[in-house]
Amino acid sequence: MGFLTPRLLAPLWTMLILVALSLPGSSLPDASLLDYDKAAHFILFFILTLLWLAATYRGSMGRAWGVLTLILVFSGVSEVYQSWLPFERSADVVDAAADAVGALSGFLLWLPFRTPLRAWSERKADSSVEKP
Repeated sequence: MGFLTPRLLAPLWTMLILVALSLPGSSLPDASLLDYDKAAHFILFFILTLLWLAATYRGSMGRAWGVLTLILVFSGVSEVYQSWLPFERSADVVDAAADAVGALSGFLLWLPFRTPLRAWSERKADSSVEKP
């Protein structure tokens, strides 16, 4: 499973979020139980941040701050996008806040683990095969 690196998983996770945001609200599970919707937003953007940081970090904290900034912008833009959809989706400032808290939490968790995550990101697809 050496091909499952952040460089592959980050864009796939981003597409998953875009698909989920594009579904009609009626096709999503009922979010009334313990406000599951906000927890889902938190988790989606927490993982998104960890994956993109692991995929792109090459020793530059400037790049890491840029990734965090782009994800925060993506969070806001995704809420505006939902308000434009022709079915029951709407922009929600609390969803954007849950996204932002998830992204910031992912960033803070990533900081002490950035070196091992970088090693995971840079491993090759054939690294699991021993060489004679």
